[in-house]
Order: sequence, then C-alpha cells, then structure tokens
Amino acid sequence: MDLLSRHWQSPLYRWSSLRTELLWIYEGPIAAGSTSERQDHSLGYWVWLLRRGTVRLEMEGKTWQANAGQWMISPQGKTLQEFSSDARILSVHFRCQWPTGNNLFSGRDAVVLDASQFPKLEKSATALTRLVHRHFPKVRLELTEQQIDYPVFLRFEQRFQQWLIDFHHAMTQMGRALAHAGLSDERLMRAAHLLHESPLSEPFPGLQLQRETGLGRAHLDRLYWKEFGITTREYWERLRQDVATRKLESTGLSIKEIGYELGFKQASHFTKWFFNRLGKTPKAYREESPTNRAY
Repeated sequence: MDLLSRHWQSPLYRWSSLRTELLWIYEGPIAAGSTSERQDHSLGYWVWLLRRGTVRLEMEGKTWQANAGQWMISPQGKTLQEFSSDARILSVHFRCQWPTGNNLFSGRDAVVLDASQFPKLEKSATALTRLVHRHFPKVRLELTEQQIDYPVFLRFEQRFQQWLIDFHHAMTQMGRALAHAGLSDERLMRAAHLLHESPLSEPFPGLQLQRETGLGRAHLDRLYWKEFGITTREYWERLRQDVATRKLESTGLSIKEIGYELGFKQASHFTKWFFNRLGKTPKAYREESPTNRAY
C-alpha cells in the first residue's frame, strides 16, 4: 500500500476531511412579522436555544416543539417554523459535513434538548456569540465573508471547535449516529474531497477527478451514483447552487458578482443556469426570499 493510500484510509484523515464553517450566530428576538414562515433546512444545522417563548416546527407530517430553556435542532428538510411573538433565541447556523455532502449525523428528524442537561452546549454557544458580536457587532449573516486578523481567527476557531465538541456530545447522548464516517471505496472519498476543495469559479474538475481516482469518468460516475444516487457533475452543480442561493439570500453582492464567483463570465449565463435549476431568475429568487435574518 502506498503512502497516499495510507493517508486516505487513516482515521485522522476521516475526521480532518470534515467540512466545517460557522455561517452565523445570533442572540435576540425574532424579526417583526417573521414568526411564521417556511424555510429549507436541508443543508447544514440550524440550532436554537429558546431563551423565552416557544417554537413549533412541521415537516412531512411530523411536528416538534421547544419551550423556554430548551434547544431545538431543526429537522433536515423544508419546514414550517412558528415562533411565539415573545420568542427570544440564541441561534447557531453552521455546517459540519463529510466530503460526500452528508451532514455529520444521520437522521432528518428534529432533536429537542433540555438546556439544563447539556450546560456545556449553552456555555460554548454563549462564549462564541460574545466573541463574534465583539468583533463583528453589525454582522448577522455570512461570517465567512468577513475580514479578520490571525490572532482573532485562532480564538474564533478555538471557540467554534469547542461548540462542535459539545454539539457532538449532545447529539450522541440523544442516540444520533454518525453518517458516512467512512466510505467503502477510498476512490470515492478522493473524488468527493476534490469536488469540495476545487474553486467553484473554475471549470468542473473532470480531468483532476480522473487523475486523482485513476478511473475513467463513466466508471467513476457509475460508482458515485451507486453510492450517492448522483453523478459527480450533478454534485458539483449542487455545490454551486448552494452557494448561489445562500449568497442571494444573505449578502448584498450583485447578481453579476455572485455569478462571477461561480465561474460565469456573463450575468446572462448565470441567470440562465439558475433558472434551469430552480425555475426562477436570481432576481426573482432574491426578491421572494425572506429578508436576511440570523435564525
């Protein structure tokens, strides 16, 4: 077995391959007029600590409710969320995904936790909130877009990693199992990792995938489809779509700027691609999306 193969099969690599980023953290009331709305929580984690009031979520015929003093970890999918008018929350939205795109834990249902049972979860979230609000007092969304110096970055990472440790502990205590902690075919792990690491402003890395895996495109896509139900090219397009919708929802970047970041040299090409995937233009999507909120 060569050195590269040992690297990809090592337990250390499995963990270091996790894609983690804090997208926002917020503490305060729910925006006026926004206590009831539909949201897509398919990607990443939305975690709320109810300081006051209640929240009720519905998805696919199931319902969950959290009251003051409880955590709500949103279900993974399109939900109807209803906050009480007096609700005040501590909200953490973050990604923790395997290179395959799967969230860290399996299962799509919501999880409700009593904060008193997991005091470290509240402690680490509060510490992270204070650090973020101290350095970015007016930033509620898209923390990854902010400029930061190295010492602050290290403190930021330290507190975010502590939050992930406490989140992992709480989820495992509630019986949640890890999803895709390892793949049966290391070549698929290499492919998934390359897709996540490649700049979305560059063309689809088809040749790099072949060199990295030693497989032809057709063979690789057959294996990828068998494992994930999707081709490598479609997975790449989903990554681009995820970035496009997130930036339309939560940044002031122009449509042309967002398209350029995704490799489109002309805004019209980006608009056509976006419309073919979502059935609406970027402009319409932005206008129909809820006002930028951090919860």
